[in-house]
Amino acid sequence: MENNNTQSDRGRYRNSFAATILFSGVQIYQIIIRIVKSKFLALFIGPTGIGIQSLLRSTTDTISVATNFGLKTSSIKSIAAANRDGEKYEIAKTITVLRRLIWITGLLGLFICAVLAPVWSKTSFGDLSYIWSFVAVSLIILIDQLNNGELALLQGLQLKKQLARANILGQTLNAALTIPLYYLFGVKAIVMALILGSLITLIITKFYTRKIKIEKINISWHETFSVGRDMIKLGVFLSMQLFLTQLVAYLIRNYVSNVGGVDEVGLYSAGTMIIVSYIGLVFTAIGTDYYPRLAAVKSNEEMAITVRTQADLMTLLLTPLVIAFIVFSKPAIIILYSDQFLPIEHMMYWSIGAVLFQAMGWAMSYTLLAKAKPSQFFLNELIAACWGVPIKLLCYKVWGLTGFGMATFVCNVLYFIQILVVTKKLFNLSYDIAVLKQFAILHLPVVSVVLVKLLLSEIFGYIAGFVIFVITIIVIIYRLNRRMDLKSYINRKFIKKHA
Repeated sequence: MENNNTQSDRGRYRNSFAATILFSGVQIYQIIIRIVKSKFLALFIGPTGIGIQSLLRSTTDTISVATNFGLKTSSIKSIAAANRDGEKYEIAKTITVLRRLIWITGLLGLFICAVLAPVWSKTSFGDLSYIWSFVAVSLIILIDQLNNGELALLQGLQLKKQLARANILGQTLNAALTIPLYYLFGVKAIVMALILGSLITLIITKFYTRKIKIEKINISWHETFSVGRDMIKLGVFLSMQLFLTQLVAYLIRNYVSNVGGVDEVGLYSAGTMIIVSYIGLVFTAIGTDYYPRLAAVKSNEEMAITVRTQADLMTLLLTPLVIAFIVFSKPAIIILYSDQFLPIEHMMYWSIGAVLFQAMGWAMSYTLLAKAKPSQFFLNELIAACWGVPIKLLCYKVWGLTGFGMATFVCNVLYFIQILVVTKKLFNLSYDIAVLKQFAILHLPVVSVVLVKLLLSEIFGYIAGFVIFVITIIVIIYRLNRRMDLKSYINRKFIKKHA
């Protein structure tokens, strides 16, 4: 029995580890493609063209957020649950309902964008010269919503390799076919390239989903809305949560603008972007596999095992990344931005140092999204925003940009405590001693490297920080090997690939 439990634990860690590596690779590749594409766009259409493209795309994105009802995320839960039961009819019914709802919401977004095109042209560009541009790009809202539905299908069925390939190939062909348009036609290609890029991505995704054997069924529209009620309900609360996030960002940026000026807004935004775009890609990669797995579990006991495994693995994988960012934060800021952004260095120490608390809270919070009522999920986020905004504004007023980093640390700690209380009450779910012990141990090198950077000279800070980083890597590899027999796993993967 003990040997079976050990094999089962190793299997869970290996599956989570493989998915994390796979989707992290996808995220990194997509970032590289975006960077390459941005460079060519800067060369071929210049700042004016990029500005026009940004205004068109940001408008369609905003309308899409307001009209898609969060179906991409909410449908994953329904598909994963149906797939777990193995009932082909239930899977087919869920997918049929999803596709109908996707068409309805996509057409709704298209209609709003096209009909109100004069409004968007006037508010975005100050005149009516872009009415037909907005009418044309309204197609993007429908195409992107159809693509989101197909991606949700792959994610909900946990077809990881197909999902990864669809994302990589879609982004690659998008860049390969639209960049020449910008080269040939310049600014005139913007609308055509935006539509073509979205269409290519949808075609690639459909190429993979059409291979999935789904039973064809006929259900009434009444049953469609009856089955889709839970998807829509969760999606509405997801949209409200997204709006809440945007509102919080808006309030903070406006406060910083009034107190510190526009320059400080730029510095704050740059620091936030580093956390969201680079550290955040790990969370995005893990969530791609973690959310459908969590949505598919049936018992609280199984959910607890899934959450603890994920939290344990996340802290192990994130700790070296956190330490590396802290040690090399100064050159990283200069490379990503310029030396004019160095005032955010100490802010980054605190913000990045809080990532492990963020990871532990994040892993637990997904239970609300996967298993709780949508209203409970939103209420938890609303409460966190109510105390989070005042803390951040107060810390900024007292300590400036560094205060934002300190506030981020405090907010992540408080959110971690809050989510532990909520999930304990709802599911009787908590972290066991082993996970918390490792969490505490892994904070030692993080705290050490922050002290080293603050107390030592710059050169000795780099040397001591690098030594801590290397020692941490060795410890992480040792712990991963204990959990999933990393050596034999890598050997088997290498031998299989070589064969």
